[in-house]
Formats: sequence, C-alpha cells, structure tokens
Amino acid sequence: MRIGILGGGQLARMLIASSYRYGYTFKVLTGDINSSASKVTNEVFCGDFNDEQDVLKFSNDCDVITLENEFINYKILESLEKSGKKLYPSSNCIKLIQDKYFQKENLVKSGIPVADYIKVETENDILKFAEKYEYPVVLKTRTMGYDGKGNFLIKSESEIKTAVEELSKRGKLMCEQFINFEKEIAIQITRSVSGEIKIYPLVETIQKNHICHIVKYSEDLFEKEIEISAKKIAEKIVNDIDYTGTMGIEMFFRNNNELLVNELAPRVHNTGHYTIETSKTSQFENHNRAILGLPLGDVSMNTKSAVMINIIGERNGKAEIKGLDKLLKKENVYLHDYSKNEVKTGRKMGHITVLDNDLNSALNTANESLSEISI
Repeated sequence: MRIGILGGGQLARMLIASSYRYGYTFKVLTGDINSSASKVTNEVFCGDFNDEQDVLKFSNDCDVITLENEFINYKILESLEKSGKKLYPSSNCIKLIQDKYFQKENLVKSGIPVADYIKVETENDILKFAEKYEYPVVLKTRTMGYDGKGNFLIKSESEIKTAVEELSKRGKLMCEQFINFEKEIAIQITRSVSGEIKIYPLVETIQKNHICHIVKYSEDLFEKEIEISAKKIAEKIVNDIDYTGTMGIEMFFRNNNELLVNELAPRVHNTGHYTIETSKTSQFENHNRAILGLPLGDVSMNTKSAVMINIIGERNGKAEIKGLDKLLKKENVYLHDYSKNEVKTGRKMGHITVLDNDLNSALNTANESLSEISI
C-alpha cells in the first residue's frame, strides 16, 4: 500500500513514523525537498498542493491519499476524487471545515454549541455586533488562520478599521463573540471508513502568543460528566459529516460547566501529540488505520498524567539542537525534533512529552526540560 500525504511538515512526519512498521510506503507532496517529512521517506514529490496538475500527478501511484493541513483548495480535492482516488477526509469535509464561517454554520445546524458569530462585509457589521455583545470581539479570517495568524482581538471601536485592514489581506472575514472561559480544552477523535470510532481523553491546552504551548492530560483533570459531554459532541460532529480520519476539536470550558466548540481541525492535531507515548495507539497510527479501513487501535492510557510542551523557535537562523544529553538522562521524558533546517521565531521545531503519576510533577519536568534544550 502506498499512502500519499499532501504536505511534508511535522504532522506528515509523525504519520509516517507511526505506521512504517506495517510495511506501508509513504509518499509526500511538498515544495521543500528538505522538509520535515522528506527526511523519513524516500518517496518525495516536489510540487504545490494547491496546483491541480501537481496533485493529480502526485496521486498516480497512491492507493489512498490524506492531508496534513486544511489549506488545500477543496475544488482540487474534488478533482482528485473524480479521478477515482480514495481521499480521506473527503473534499466535502474539507469544504465544510476550511472556511470557518461555513464551519460554524454547519456546527449550528448539527446543534453543536458555539459562540455567536456573524459574516463581515463592512466595518459597520462589526460595530453593530460589538454593540450587541460589547467589546472585546474577535475578528477572524475565514480561511488560512492558524497559530494566532488571522485573528484580531478588537477592544474598542477605534480598533475596527485597523483590524479590518490587517486581516482583509488574507481574505473574507467573520466576527465572533469573545468568550470568557475557565480553560481552553481539546479532544481528538478518530472515525474509520467503516464508521468505527475511538475518542481520546479531554485535555487542557495553554496558549503562548496564540500558539499551543502546553497540553495537560490527567485521568482526573475533568469531571466525568464533562468528559462524557465533550465526547458526545465530538462523535456527533464526525458522524454528521461522514468524516474519516483523526480530527482535532478545540473547545472552551466555562465556569458553569458549559462547553463551546471553538474550531475544528480536519487532521491530526498538535493537542494530540501526547498520544504518541501516552496512548496504546496514537492519533497518528489510528488516522492511518482509519483511512485504510483497518480496525482502530486501543486508545486507553499508559500513564495517569502527562504534559506535552512545544519547542517554539525564538530566533531566525540555522537549526542546531543543544542540551540533548541532559534531556536523555531524564526518565519518562520524550523528545521529538522535527528536523527542520531553519529556525524561525514562532515556528514549531519540536515537542517534549513527560509521563508521570502526578500532573504537577510532569508539568515541572516539562518546563525544566524545555529550559535545558534549544533548537
């Protein structure tokens, strides 16, 4: 079996690493011959995943195709399906999710709780929305937004013009109610072509400069009722759109135990990287199993608590890992270096996962480990 991945970043790299032992061949389409995933497979097609001809040529010898990001024109994905190729998640799922306004519309249609929102055509739309919900409000690009890019927190009327000018360069806009939350949380769910479902635990996420910084897991982090509610929401989302693969779902947890879905990611997700070490079957392996129609793996946990902490670039220049010897002396500490050649400020360069019986101890070790290593 040859599995084609549209994209060659760290998510593709971890998809490959999770399942190569089964004898599959992985092929990536990337514009960078030295990309993160290119270093773990010799099946590399250099091209642009938003060029229809490149995608069709890439797909010729692939048995099934998946993607590592949702920023691919869904019309190209439709063409891929029309050519007879198996694509998961489907072009229709990507269409429903990649535009955040359509994403919200579809969630509301399914009865999923979300923050109030509007489509933005003019600055006056934002002004009226803010009059109803009060400042601050969140202006977002409907597409191409990630890691804080494409978001603007508008705190007063005087900031509306600047926000619109800054974000409209990226495309169409929408505005959302600002949510005062107790915690930002996330959950991963995998659904197979057969409809089989596995759901990972609910985790808490902590952002730094709008980028996922820390993910915390503990078997007693949330009340049982909250975990059940989150899993029911996740299951309804994937079933209603006939989704295949792993999906990351980000939510807000409010003081009154209310859950609001913030955003969907139709792919393996940063908030699920901890599953590589903590779960009997990671989000990455289960994604591959799902798109191949294989039985999904056990998602029970190997540890009572865990913390994943991202290694984010703090400079611009050539990548060079330092401090590895210190980290390797620690027990139950796992480093993932994404093997990127260049460091950029704010770029995800790797992550560290710590397993421990005690969540606070895991958090302390994660922070200490991060301070001792640099890329």
